[in-house]
Amino acid sequence: MIKDKKFILLFFSRFFSVFGDAFLFITLLNLLEQLKVGSFGLSIFFISATLPAFLFSLFAGAYVENRELQKVMAISDLIRSSLIILFMIAVFYFSNPFIVYLLIFLIATNNMFYLPANSALLPNIVNQEKLSNANGYLQMAMMFAKLGSYGTVAWLIKLNINVSTLLLITASFYLLSMILILNVKPYVKSFGKKENEFNILLDIKEAILYIRNHPSFSRIFLIFGFAWIVGSSIDMFLISYLIDVLNMGSEDLYLFTTFSLIGIAMGSFIAPILYKKIKKKTGMIISSLVFSFVILLYALKLPILLLSIGLLIGGISQGVFLIFINTYLQSNANGQMLARIFSFYNLLLTGASLPGYALFGYLLAKIGTINTGYFISVYLFLISILGILIIPTLEEESPGREIALERDER
Repeated sequence: MIKDKKFILLFFSRFFSVFGDAFLFITLLNLLEQLKVGSFGLSIFFISATLPAFLFSLFAGAYVENRELQKVMAISDLIRSSLIILFMIAVFYFSNPFIVYLLIFLIATNNMFYLPANSALLPNIVNQEKLSNANGYLQMAMMFAKLGSYGTVAWLIKLNINVSTLLLITASFYLLSMILILNVKPYVKSFGKKENEFNILLDIKEAILYIRNHPSFSRIFLIFGFAWIVGSSIDMFLISYLIDVLNMGSEDLYLFTTFSLIGIAMGSFIAPILYKKIKKKTGMIISSLVFSFVILLYALKLPILLLSIGLLIGGISQGVFLIFINTYLQSNANGQMLARIFSFYNLLLTGASLPGYALFGYLLAKIGTINTGYFISVYLFLISILGILIIPTLEEESPGREIALERDER
C-alpha cells in the first residue's frame, strides 16, 4: 500500500480532513465554554453536529453518485475552509453562540457529501484483495488524526493561542486535504448517468429498495442501527459514570476515550488479517458482544484500570467491526449504488446518536448510572444474539466490484 501513490494521496487527504474536523470541534467547544452557554447550549451544539445526517445523508449520496468523486471531496474541503474564514469575520462582530451552532451544522452538512465520496472512491483506486488493508490504514489514520488533533489543540489552548489563530490552522488542514485529493487521478464518477436522466428522489428510492431487497445489507443495517443507538452515544454514560460513580469531572473523559481510540486503531490494524481468516459475520457481531461485557464491568464498579483495559478491548472489537462492514459493503455492493449505500451507512453512523442521547438522558434520570449500565449490557447482548440469528453467512461475494471495474474499463 505504501507504494501506491493514489492511495497515499487519499490517505493523507483523509488524515488532514479528519484532523481539521477534530481540531475545529474542540476549538468550538472551547469557544462555547468562553461564552458560558451551559449544558443546554452544549446539547444544542451536539444536536447541530448530528442533525445533518438525518436531513441530508440520502440526498448527498444520490448527488455524489453522478459527480466526479475527487472533485466532490475537494469542493467539500474548500467550502469548509471558506466557512471557517466567514465565521472568523462573523465572530469579530458578533459573539453569539448561534453562529457557532450554524457553523458546526454547515460543516457537518458538508461532511455528508465528503464521506460517501471517500468510501465510493476507495474501491476504484485499490485492488479488491487489498481493500481490507486499505480500510484498515484509513481507519487508523482517522483515529490517530483525532488523538493528535485533540492533544494539539488542547496544548495550543493552554498556551493561550487565540480562537482566530486556531481557526486559521483548521482552515489550512482542509486546504491541504483539498490539494492532495485533487492529485488522485483520473477522476472517478461512480454512477455515469446523463444529466437529463439524473433524478435524486428516484435514485434515493432505488437505493432504499436495493438495500431492502438485498438479504445481507438489509439485516446488517438493521442490527447495526439498533446497536449503534447505544454505541454512538456511549460517551454520555461514561461522563455520567465519571461524575456520579468516580466523583471526577467530565474533562477527565480522556481517561476512557484515549483507551477506546487506541483500541480502534489496534483493531483497524489487525482487521485486514482477520478479514481473510474468519467469517465476515463473526467480525460484525463481535463488537456488540464484547461491549456488552465491557459495560457490565462498569455496572459492577470494577477498578478504573480494569475498566480502561475493557474499553481498550472494546475499541479493538469496534475497529474490527468498522473494517469488516466497510470492506464487505465496498466488495459486494453494486458499483453504481456505492455512494448511496454509504450515505445510508453514514445516516446510521451519525444519526443514531440523536435517539441514543435521548434514550440515555431518560434512563440516567430515571434509573441512575449503574442500572443504565446493566440495561446497556443486556441490550447489546440481545442485539448480538439477534444478529447471530438473522444475519446470513456473508461468505458469498456478489458481482458489485466486477460491475464497477467493467464500467471503468468501458
